[in-house]
Amino acid sequence: MGTIGFEGGLYCYLITPFKENGDLDLQTLELLVEKVIENGADGVTCVASTTEGVYLTEEERFSVVEKTCEIARGRVFIDVGIGALSTRQSLSFAEHAQKHGASTVILEMQTYLPGLRFSDIHQHYRAIAANISIPVRLYNIPHTTGVDMLPTQIAEMADISGIDSVKDATGKAERVKEIKDICGDRFAIFAGRHHNAYDSYLHGAIGWEGAFHPVFGEDMVTLHSALKNRDFKTGNAIYKKMEPLFTFFRFYGVPQAIKTISSWTDLKLGNPRPPLRPLSKKEAHSLHLIVKSLGYIQ
Repeated sequence: MGTIGFEGGLYCYLITPFKENGDLDLQTLELLVEKVIENGADGVTCVASTTEGVYLTEEERFSVVEKTCEIARGRVFIDVGIGALSTRQSLSFAEHAQKHGASTVILEMQTYLPGLRFSDIHQHYRAIAANISIPVRLYNIPHTTGVDMLPTQIAEMADISGIDSVKDATGKAERVKEIKDICGDRFAIFAGRHHNAYDSYLHGAIGWEGAFHPVFGEDMVTLHSALKNRDFKTGNAIYKKMEPLFTFFRFYGVPQAIKTISSWTDLKLGNPRPPLRPLSKKEAHSLHLIVKSLGYIQ
């Protein structure tokens, strides 16, 4: 089993591009991957939560994975979202990702019907990890899944050798410290939210999976580099500069915001897929002022 998670790094969540008619836009996806790699990202993540992966058909999902792997394989790490309601479906996604060259897969615990026990969650992860040879990244994102895996429960996942890392997207940076305190160096920890990434690194994160558009990609790469190297003075300066943008993401939605930003650039990603709505004119105006003040657009 590999230890890709312990390489850390900045992974760009690739917001899925759509054409004007709502169809998948693989040509723009290719350009997006190329630009992100040019920015200096260590990895790319596709068909996961913020990427709008959950709004894709299975055919579209597989097309995104295959195109991403085709462009990025051997150049940067490739993380593929495999979250689904059933273990069978998640395993199908995982096997497809591995077949096409993914470096790792990221798995959140999705649920619909009540009554899910931690033992069920544990078995879900065990079944996936046992049937693939690439690492699994445990993804805790309770505000969308409704399942919050506590640090003590994450510690119980340590007996699944295929899990090498944890992405914490609770929005609570102290969770990173709690996981580190309980689990030691068993898992590499990745920050999962823009608004508290800085504090996550303070508490021991070594990587960050976050969406960005190439227009501000260089600042994201520089910020991660400073934080990973424990240069918190430089990191804090960059973070404070970008904080208004990160705060906007928190309250108005990351894919909606990044797709709006893209509309002001040469690399347009289209609109969010319904039922997600685009930003209102008032919201877009507020975002425009932020992005312009940061020098990302004219």
